[in-house]
Parts: sequence; C-alpha cells; structure tokens
Amino acid sequence: SETYKSPEQLKKRIEDEELEAMNAKAAKDASKIKIDETTTGVTEHKGFKWDTTWKNFKEQNPLVQKLMQFRENLEESDNLLARAGYKVFDTFHSIVTGMMQPSEISTTIAEIHKMDPNFDITVFAATLRFDIVPNVLEAYLRNDIEILENWCQERAMGQLKHMIAARTFPGKVQLIDIGDCEILTGCMLELGPVFMFNVQTQQHYSQVVKTTSEGGEATESVQDSIKQVTYMIAVCRDQTMLDPTAAWTVLEIVEHVTNEHYT
Repeated sequence: SETYKSPEQLKKRIEDEELEAMNAKAAKDASKIKIDETTTGVTEHKGFKWDTTWKNFKEQNPLVQKLMQFRENLEESDNLLARAGYKVFDTFHSIVTGMMQPSEISTTIAEIHKMDPNFDITVFAATLRFDIVPNVLEAYLRNDIEILENWCQERAMGQLKHMIAARTFPGKVQLIDIGDCEILTGCMLELGPVFMFNVQTQQHYSQVVKTTSEGGEATESVQDSIKQVTYMIAVCRDQTMLDPTAAWTVLEIVEHVTNEHYT
C-alpha cells in the first residue's frame, strides 16, 4: 500500500472566497422567504437541517443504533477483552464488518447515479482515504478549528471540539498511516445521500519524560508509542455543489483507540 505522507498545509473543502459567496447567496435567498404566519416562523439553515434529519434517521435505523451503542460500550469491553487475552482490534473489526449492509449501499449508489451518473464507489472510497480523511484527522490532531469547521457539519464539529477538550496526552501526536475506508452502510436523507464508513489509522505518540536519579541528577528521555486508532465517520453530500470532493462534508465522527505498543 502507498506510504502515508502528512501534508504540511491542510486543504479546505471550500476556499474562503467561495464560502463568502455561498454565505452571501444563502443570506439573500433567506431574505426573500415569506414567513407563513401559520407556522412557527423559524427558518432552518442547511447545517441544522442536516443534523436534525441525521438524528431522526439514527433513531429509526437499527444498524446505526447498534453501531453507536457498541461504540459507547467499547471501553468497558476493551478492558474485559484485554484481560481475557483477545486482540481488541480484531474483535472490533469483525463485529463492525459483520454489520455491513450491501443492499443499503447499493440503493444509495443507485440514487446518486440519478444525479451523478459518473459516481463510482471505489473512487469515492479512495477520495475519502487520500483527500477527505487526511485533512479532517490532521486538522483534529493539530487542533486546527478553522479547517475542521470548513469540512464538518455542526454535529461533527461539536463532537470534535469535545474530543479535543478531552485529550489528556501532554506530548505530540502524529498521524503516520491511514487504512482503507470501509463503507458500512448508506442512506438517502431529505437533503441528500449519506455514507457511514470505518477507517483504521496508526498514530505516533511522543513525549519527553523527566526523571531524577537517587543522586538528584535530572535526565530527560523520549517515550514513543504507536496506537491503532479507529474512526467511524458519516459523510453527507451537498447536492448543490458540483465538485465531487467538496460536496461531501462530515456529519458525525467517533474515535476509539483499539491497540497500543511502545517503541
């Protein structure tokens, strides 16, 4: 497989000039909307509608509910599996791949083909791995909120900010490998198609450890470890955008450290 190379400069999904033009158009369109007095009078913006529609879908979809519940129970499960001597990642991987829904994926692809006949799921998976995922995960590890806000919907942004705030490692974390993106399921929501996928990464954790000898001499050493970190991500496609990469934004993201070894 191709060796991962961390980009020096991260790419935005939408450049500032284009984003300003889109926001201006959205504000102009909103000003033209006549509020129906029989309704609440509240106009929902696109990001809010994506989050609301996705939330409703998750509550009604048994697979997504199972995946999310499985995620919530992983930490406790990992401790039990570790004590029992099992490989946590292998167990997680087999469970998740066992939940794949090829029929739902095919149905979603068929719907996308009605709007984009050139859409190819293999090319899309490669775009996730080599373009979308690197920019989002690198931005997350670098605490680059500007890039994250450019790629993510509000729900995912809230999750990432929480993950950043909860991070306790005092040293440096570097993304060193991204595996294949494994599409788990797909669906068509009101605003467009959604795919949920799983991706395994390897991350290098490095920190300076200070020690003091019995004689009072202070020394410093670097402690390195490699962690396998798995992400489950849902992406949605903005049907108003023609760019096949920029059209996809992150709707939800969850993270789990599945294995660790020291170097």
